[in-house]
Amino acid sequence: TRLDDIPTESDEAIALVRWLRVKKIPHTHIANEGKFNVQYMKKRAASGVNAGFPDYVIFLPNKLLAIELKRRPKITKTGKETVSHCKVSDEQIEWLETINCYSYATALVAYGCEHAIELITKELNHG
Repeated sequence: TRLDDIPTESDEAIALVRWLRVKKIPHTHIANEGKFNVQYMKKRAASGVNAGFPDYVIFLPNKLLAIELKRRPKITKTGKETVSHCKVSDEQIEWLETINCYSYATALVAYGCEHAIELITKELNHG
């Protein structure tokens, strides 16, 4: 599977939000991605935008679930999965660890929409 054959993170996000809406699961996207000029980045930081915060906060019956959504893994010719195109940053790891310190919240990395749905469903079934 070539990287060109793998849906973009944006495509995966649209599919995930579509599923969340159909299931009527409350959620919000944290618009924290993108490249901006230094002045705008300083303004965002001053207003509370934090680098690395997970992409989605999902409100489950007894828990907050934070999902950092990445592209699904690329499958090499030998059948091995590689996630080199969708690495989790140091800032993202810090936020995931911080969120996971709270008993009422769980933070996870999902590689693609299908993986995110699996993780959400698992949390719903254990909640």
